Amino acid sequence: MQRQAATPKGLGRRIHDLGFQKVGDQRMAGKVTYPLPTVLTALVVGMATSARSLRNVEERAQQVAKKHGDWMGLKQRIADNTFGDILPWLAVGELVGCLHRGVKAEARRGNLTPTVLPVGTIAIDGKNVATLHWHDLCRVLELDKTKAQPDQVKALLAERFPDVQFCVPKQGQPYALARVHTVTLFSSDAAVCIHQRPTLGHTNEIGSMPELLDEVRTGYGRSSLITMVTTDAGNTSLENAGLILSHQWDYFLQIKSGQGDLYTEAVRALGSQTDAAADFSQADQQNGKLISYHLWQHDLSEQGWLNWIHARQLVRVQRTEEDPNTGKKKIGNRFYVCNRTPTQLRPKGCLKISRAHWRCENETHWTADAESHEDRRRLAWSRHPQGVFAVSVLRRIAVNIQAVARRLSRLGHSLETPTWQDVADHFLLTLCDSILETEAFDAAE
Repeated sequence: MQRQAATPKGLGRRIHDLGFQKVGDQRMAGKVTYPLPTVLTALVVGMATSARSLRNVEERAQQVAKKHGDWMGLKQRIADNTFGDILPWLAVGELVGCLHRGVKAEARRGNLTPTVLPVGTIAIDGKNVATLHWHDLCRVLELDKTKAQPDQVKALLAERFPDVQFCVPKQGQPYALARVHTVTLFSSDAAVCIHQRPTLGHTNEIGSMPELLDEVRTGYGRSSLITMVTTDAGNTSLENAGLILSHQWDYFLQIKSGQGDLYTEAVRALGSQTDAAADFSQADQQNGKLISYHLWQHDLSEQGWLNWIHARQLVRVQRTEEDPNTGKKKIGNRFYVCNRTPTQLRPKGCLKISRAHWRCENETHWTADAESHEDRRRLAWSRHPQGVFAVSVLRRIAVNIQAVARRLSRLGHSLETPTWQDVADHFLLTLCDSILETEAFDAAE
């Protein structure tokens, strides 16, 4: 790669930014073989270089130590069961603090400057990061899986691990979901996750939003990183809109029928508008298909609408996908509410925000699932209710490092942005090229 940032120096600098030494170590001092910062470094390095399992992380630590002797504290192989034993005891909140420090360091370097959008804009979205099956739950709770009862497991989980949601299906064995809210800064070239918080097991996403917004404000309140907040309809409510404004942020929130009269008014005012009457239209090609967008605005003047007294406009975005080979069309509509007036946020800006919001799915979530295999239980790095959240935060940190390196790099032959796999492979080659086995070297080359 040309202008590549996927170097050992760049990776080491970004790991240093995280401040792993500030994460509490709950192990007995006399039994500590590897310092916790070294263990966490090995995990992040493994994730950033496409390690698919803890066994791969063990191999990666050995490769780094063999080539460099001592790099970021990695002096020798660290056994995979060492990682497995440590993950359930990590304080997730302290790891999130590491995530914050990494984001702020990139902001100070100017790598998170708004370029995709005019102002710093975040997307809040929910994700299931792990499914814990019946035998996993019984093992952690020290119960006999053949004798344990669902009510017993549910009560113990609520007491010991309230962040997981217990589910009893009509058929099959009960299981638990580890759900999180992710907060993605998508206004810069590198879309990075700036915060993550478990969704409490006894409530849903919208019920967890107040605490999430407070944590984001606490983490970034002194910075100028955030100006606007976007959400999907599942996280939109009047209460949450008010909280966003109380933190001195603007909002651009998707609405559906669950928002009641507000959605009804949006459909009444904008639902029957024709393409010719659109306030803004745009067309491009995506994956060989013709995509066209039409956007309409409805001014709520100075009164808002019903209890949404701070709302200043409603927006409808229609997306039409046409297959040029068959002529078939797919049409979808989304509705939004915003506290900025149509004069303050014009149609073109509304469409850019609407489209860019989905970078939280296309880059943050998709990368974790497709590239890091977060949703593959067979390769799960932890099957512990606490460990899965720790793994998820560390994975967000690694993906952030990859995202920044990816945006700062260009492929030599075309000057195009490298793929996620290109960046992971380059990190691996620059760290371990001379000692990789032939098969692994060829795969990464």
